[in-house]
Amino acid sequence: ADAEALGADFAVMTDEAVIGSLGRTFDCILDTVAVHHEINGIISTLKAYTGVLVLIGGIPQPYAVAGFPMIFNGTRVEGTFIGGCALTQEMLDFCHAHKIAPETEIIHAKDAEAALHKLHDSSAGAKRF
Repeated sequence: ADAEALGADFAVMTDEAVIGSLGRTFDCILDTVAVHHEINGIISTLKAYTGVLVLIGGIPQPYAVAGFPMIFNGTRVEGTFIGGCALTQEMLDFCHAHKIAPETEIIHAKDAEAALHKLHDSSAGAKRF
């Protein structure tokens, strides 16, 4: 809900009808799934010649990627662990140029433990303390 309020689009990528209806829709997909999963359907939802699937994190098993659809449509698959200093600076520069700022909340030290529990339980939403 928080991401949607911030302008993100969501789709259930295991539903073939949904994937078919989203063909060539997305500029960029950030894939944070930490287990092996099918990515060819996800790749088919990327815009031709500009679409990028970014795999964030890593898994030990290789992905089976259909090369010809990517070649004909000019889509890309990229990956990153955490980025490093140069990529972090590039992201910060991009955010500054586009006036993108995080949603934050300043809390009292006495509330720190409760905030950590919210982050651990994924009940903090998009907020960071």
